[in-house]
Amino acid sequence: MDNHFGKGLMAGLNASSADSARTAANFCADYKRGFVLGFSHRMFEKTGDRQLSAWEAGILTRRYGLDKEMVMDFFKENQSSTTIRFFMAGYRLEA
Repeated sequence: MDNHFGKGLMAGLNASSADSARTAANFCADYKRGFVLGFSHRMFEKTGDRQLSAWEAGILTRRYGLDKEMVMDFFKENQSSTTIRFFMAGYRLEA
């Protein structure tokens, strides 16, 4: 069995920009979730801004049609309600 989440995670870590919704439609939900988390982690490493990376993850979660709870769980690890608020702000923005 392929590790779609892992492949998406690696693709997100190496991506210079986020995929369009049209491009993302070619991939399964696990791959897209991995991509969103990898891409937002890379953004955090580049900027040092966890809120910005959470906001971008929210935008991409909505754009790619992912379950927000599945992605948001990764931002709950440090118990920061601010990070979750930024994720939700990005998620709502893309509506």
